[in-house]
Amino acid sequence: MVCEALSLTIPFFTNLASKDAKLATNRYNLCRSTPRIRCSSSSAEGPVTADILENDYALTGTAYDFERGTISITRESLSSPKKVILVRHGLSTWNEEGRVQGSSNLSVLTEAGVKQAERCRHALAKMHFDKCFSSPISRAKTTAEVLWQGREEPLVFLDSLKEAHLFFLEGMKNEFGGSGC
Repeated sequence: MVCEALSLTIPFFTNLASKDAKLATNRYNLCRSTPRIRCSSSSAEGPVTADILENDYALTGTAYDFERGTISITRESLSSPKKVILVRHGLSTWNEEGRVQGSSNLSVLTEAGVKQAERCRHALAKMHFDKCFSSPISRAKTTAEVLWQGREEPLVFLDSLKEAHLFFLEGMKNEFGGSGC
């Protein structure tokens, strides 16, 4: 498990072919000119929605400039720039077996995965966090619960953070040596 801090202010286009880089840059510039954010979750209160991008572009798959964004998924104004820390879930049963996971909830955190999450919690212990958002999928949820242990703020589980649904591929063995992402 790797703990990394990412500042979401510049796009990552360094390895793209020139045609792809131009297309990606054009999409990035379109998004920069309309600094709106679309977020949703399923809760008893209904979906939490801030704003949407012009032409309903989704904000996934690359980094966008949120510098002028003023609405968070918690409906609170952002008083200062925020740093986003992304943590991948610990080792799961399907990671060990080399299976494709997707949004399946059948793969759970292993003992080694829990220990990875505990090491990550210790590594991040001196950092201040306002909130912790997690996918509700069991392997991510358990990792977040270990990371957030002892903090007063409640964990926030968002369906929008779930891994993509991979249909019939979920649970299949990855015969090419991958980790079963």
